[in-house]
Amino acid sequence: MSRTVGVAVSGATRAMSTSGNKINAGELFVGSDLSKRYAQFRPKLPVEHVNTIVELLGRKPGVWVDVGCGPGTSTQQIVGHADKIIGVDISETQVEVAKQTHQHPSLSFEQGTCDKLPVEDCSVDVVTAVQAAHYFDLPAFFKEVDRVLKPGGIVGLVSINTPKCMDSTTMDTARNCVSDLITKYGLPDKVKLLQDNYKNLEVPYPTRKDHMVDILTSWSLDDYLDVIMTFSPVNNMIKRKSMTVTEGSDYVTSLLREEGMTEQDMNSVYTWSQQCAMVTASKP
Repeated sequence: MSRTVGVAVSGATRAMSTSGNKINAGELFVGSDLSKRYAQFRPKLPVEHVNTIVELLGRKPGVWVDVGCGPGTSTQQIVGHADKIIGVDISETQVEVAKQTHQHPSLSFEQGTCDKLPVEDCSVDVVTAVQAAHYFDLPAFFKEVDRVLKPGGIVGLVSINTPKCMDSTTMDTARNCVSDLITKYGLPDKVKLLQDNYKNLEVPYPTRKDHMVDILTSWSLDDYLDVIMTFSPVNNMIKRKSMTVTEGSDYVTSLLREEGMTEQDMNSVYTWSQQCAMVTASKP
């Protein structure tokens, strides 16, 4: 199991296609097994980014909406920083797991889409989306953001990049293998947005700011694979190959062994880094 060892601070219903195959993005995020794996293995929103948003707003938010919240892994990081927090996700099973896992008087979860948020006009202080905005219909999402945000409200979009091993060049093989899978089974425009840390993601307000936190984590290669198996392109691969999650993990492991990974490589614990970028902007 992974454990975070530190951070370093520096600074809608969606239909899509790839490789000729039509993908409903909502289908990539459903199922209780996937939701539970998301809750267990997905990285959390760094509290540094939460603090940055509150500082930019200049006050404690009254209402904070987290869109594409999944099982609430990042949404629960906001507890204590806003009076009312609403997590919204397209997947019913993700919302169910979120409700079961994270319970607090200030926190609630609802099923919904990025272009129809369950809040009134000009009623929200902060809207965030963690590792989700690249799957949105962005024009529709930003139109909805503009509807619900109060003047001066903050939108924050967070991307978390593929983990990179810091103390073993051998693990570059694993990262390259995963990158190949992401390229083959991902959606090229969405993958590009992530790989570029949302630098090319356009926001409708002129007050854009970019922020970066490096998440440092201790993982064995098995831990790393647990995280990778929650990646949308990898889940797309599993669906297209009609695999179970276990079969998918075994398949990726076999690819690594073909590249020369040894049993010692698989069981050793390494330090991994993930770039966690955030784009913020305030509504005029």
